[in-house]
Amino acid sequence: MTDATRETTYQCPTCRRLELFVQPQCDEGHGEACPDWVCVICGTALFMDTSFAEQVEVEKIRSKPSRVA
Repeated sequence: MTDATRETTYQCPTCRRLELFVQPQCDEGHGEACPDWVCVICGTALFMDTSFAEQVEVEKIRSKPSRVA
């Protein structure tokens, strides 16, 4: 990961409002694709698994019926 801190906003389940979340340094080799995010206010950690959403999109494309003219 670079020196730049990645940040975004998520609905924090502890603060119960939109808060700023940052990515901690990833020691597992994910780099910028690291799924870990931490609330800067309370420290609540979130694991954002985007692989499921990506798989759903792939399945939608595969299951789309072909058109016959």
